[in-house]
Amino acid sequence: MKKPSWSGAFEAPKNISWRTTIPPKSEPGEKLIISGTVYFPDGKTPAKDVIVYVYHTNNKGIYPKKGNESGHGKYHGYLRGWMKTDTNGKYEFETIRPAPYETHDGEPAHIHYTIEHPEYPEYWLTGLWFSDDPRVASYLDKIERDGGLSNITTLTKDDNNILRGSRNIILQKFTD
Repeated sequence: MKKPSWSGAFEAPKNISWRTTIPPKSEPGEKLIISGTVYFPDGKTPAKDVIVYVYHTNNKGIYPKKGNESGHGKYHGYLRGWMKTDTNGKYEFETIRPAPYETHDGEPAHIHYTIEHPEYPEYWLTGLWFSDDPRVASYLDKIERDGGLSNITTLTKDDNNILRGSRNIILQKFTD
């Protein structure tokens, strides 16, 4: 069976951590750290061993490629990464703030998510949006799979001038 173009958790490297750094140090853009907790459907019990796959555009709104991509990297580019939640359901990734597409009717800047757990086959979530993006208001009716909790994060700057945000997720079962 061919995997859909949005999938990518199945390509996770072995021995992944709960935390990853996505861009190479030379990647231009504003540094961003997103963290969160994945919960089982009760919304309280942390879910261990969930693969969280994320990918996004660069600071120009394109999926950059180096030319040697394989698998879904051909579509998603090199700004992508995998995490496996720890015993407390935690995940975190460091990246750059993506820019919105030049197309797609003004869709807000976003980070794509798919998640997978042994009891929950891989599924996609509506992208993580940023509350300060003026496009979000006109897209609220297009939220399909928020992950059980809001897919919109408010970014703050920490003491090192790094943007930080969060996205918590409640596992759900979907059929695509």
